[in-house]
Amino acid sequence: MKYEIRERYGKYAIFDKNGNQISPEWFDLVFSSGLLKGQSDYYFAEKGNKYAIFHKDGKQITPEWFDNILEDGLVKGESDYYIAGKDGKYAIFGKDGKRISDWFDEIKPDGLVKGQSNYYLAKKNGKWAIFDVNGNRITDWYDDVSLEGLVRGESKYYIAKKDGEYAIFNINGKMITKEWFRNIYSDGLVREQSKYYLAYKDWKWAIFDVNGNQITKWFDRIYSDGLVMGQSNLYIARRDGQEAIFDINGNRISDWFNWISSYGLVNGKSNIYIVEENEKYAIFNGNGNRISV
Repeated sequence: MKYEIRERYGKYAIFDKNGNQISPEWFDLVFSSGLLKGQSDYYFAEKGNKYAIFHKDGKQITPEWFDNILEDGLVKGESDYYIAGKDGKYAIFGKDGKRISDWFDEIKPDGLVKGQSNYYLAKKNGKWAIFDVNGNRITDWYDDVSLEGLVRGESKYYIAKKDGEYAIFNINGKMITKEWFRNIYSDGLVREQSKYYLAYKDWKWAIFDVNGNQITKWFDRIYSDGLVMGQSNLYIARRDGQEAIFDINGNRISDWFNWISSYGLVNGKSNIYIVEENEKYAIFNGNGNRISV
């Protein structure tokens, strides 16, 4: 270990491998993160129930002592940003000590602070919105907004929730879904695995494309494996307690079984798949022919 924490009379300080004290003083607590784990040149310390970030050269990075500091970001070596809390509010700061966001009720570290994108998700007055690195709000305020997609740097899309229903939007605020659904999976379009996504309403699931076109019938359940996750042009759907494999054109290419494994044909790993019927298992090929004994 290049650095270590030492304790003296209930106080703590950081020393290097040569025994030199590198922290500017003895603190109430020094957190074993960042510098000590080899993730960054930073660590944060507690004094009088307040927190501050320090560089290994002893310089205090935070412009003041805060009520709370999240470990994500600067301290973990993920980005040059960190989230600090004061008086029940939170804001994002850069390592130069400048505040780059407004004060919010809550800020998620995903995105900007974790180094995944130039966007972050913040909450104010019970509503959520996405902001860019310059502090510009790029979405409306919603009951909830997904971290998957735009915020985590996976795609230009995100899922928003309003009045108990969900819709997909792009980075410009354009609604991609043609309607609001009771649920939408982030697999597929939002995570940039394919141009498809799964939506739920009236107790049924269906697959839609980026243009909002419904490309499957409504089923009791549809799995993300295959078409939605960009692994193949196939998907498994469930109806009345039975499952079958369908292709992108809606053609059923297997019989109905109690269960079908997505591994193999559906997830693009091989030309075979495993099924279960009446607690017995069998292997079929892509033509629907049984090849196991």
